[in-house]
Amino acid sequence: MREPPAPAAERGLADDGPPLVTCSHCGSTVPGGEFCGRCGAHLTGTARRPHAYAAVPSERLAHLSLITTLFPHLPHRHGAQFRIALVAGGVLVVMLAALHLFAPATVAAVLVLPVLYLMYLYEVEIYDEEPWLVIGATIVAGAVLGFAFTRAAGGALSDLVLTGDRATALALAGIAIPIVAQALMLAGPLVLYFARGSFREPLDGLAFGAASALGFTLAASLTQFWPLLAGPLVASGSPLDWAVRLTRAGLLVSIVNACTTAVVTASLWLNRFGGRARAGPVHANVAVAAAVAFTVQVALGVIAFEVDDLVVDVGVLAVAAAALLLYTRVVVHDALLVEGIEHQIGPEAPCPECHRMVPTMAFCPACGAARAAAPKQTRARLAGGV
Repeated sequence: MREPPAPAAERGLADDGPPLVTCSHCGSTVPGGEFCGRCGAHLTGTARRPHAYAAVPSERLAHLSLITTLFPHLPHRHGAQFRIALVAGGVLVVMLAALHLFAPATVAAVLVLPVLYLMYLYEVEIYDEEPWLVIGATIVAGAVLGFAFTRAAGGALSDLVLTGDRATALALAGIAIPIVAQALMLAGPLVLYFARGSFREPLDGLAFGAASALGFTLAASLTQFWPLLAGPLVASGSPLDWAVRLTRAGLLVSIVNACTTAVVTASLWLNRFGGRARAGPVHANVAVAAAVAFTVQVALGVIAFEVDDLVVDVGVLAVAAAALLLYTRVVVHDALLVEGIEHQIGPEAPCPECHRMVPTMAFCPACGAARAAAPKQTRARLAGGV
């Protein structure tokens, strides 16, 4: 019977494996290559490697991308399919709005991202053996909470506006509602965090947070637009005006809520790695992430209440969404770098990202991709179940 290959750490400079080098950043002996397979640092560059995003090394860290930021487990070759689906959804919304079918356009707009994320969860099987628990505690729970909260908060806010109590209305719309909404978006993922310790990876937390926020936003948007949905199929109004409104509700608000919730949950899940997480970058700390999330939500709530110009409001939301995507990307990148320190050298297997045969480690020595960013079933298959 053929003997299994010896671990890379025992092969030294043998012909059947790459030479070993010492990483100047973490001090570990690792296989030679562009990147340290243990800490993910560039062996001849900086430890933080800003030129190579840990989930998709072909992209820079400072790169604006919805798919590779909020869908980091997605195999690189499938990213284009999701981008096409996202664009197709946007084109459908514009076409429906141009035909004055504002109710169907609204439904399509608010469904695009949640449906894509549900497809993503199915594609990468992030839920392991408990799909209904994960979907129920995230998308479904978020939708139920979003519907109930929007009904209650909307009625209270309308009463204040009608009475002319602007100061109290501002406190409710700009402070209380955003804070409570953000807390409710975190409720489902928190249940998973405390009830299921088997979900250990920061990207698990990221996915659960984003899914919960998208479910909440979907239900909240449909509740707010219900008078339109219950009206005639063909409505009057400016298609351009509705296109802007639906961009706000279906895309920008969804991205903002998904990012603010995902950074908190990803940072929370990073705490499962103990002292290394606490010694990690401050922006990936759960307290900092929570402060950013709640502050952004309150600031946007106040601006939405005070600003009557739709274009200005959408512009502010667009800037906030872009900034939050970049911040989420930084949290994902640093969480993967911190997480990787736990792993050791394993047998050679194809890298899920570049497909080169490399020792199984936290990071591919050739391209620098974090193995934790690959779908779980892909990692198990390529490593032979290891």
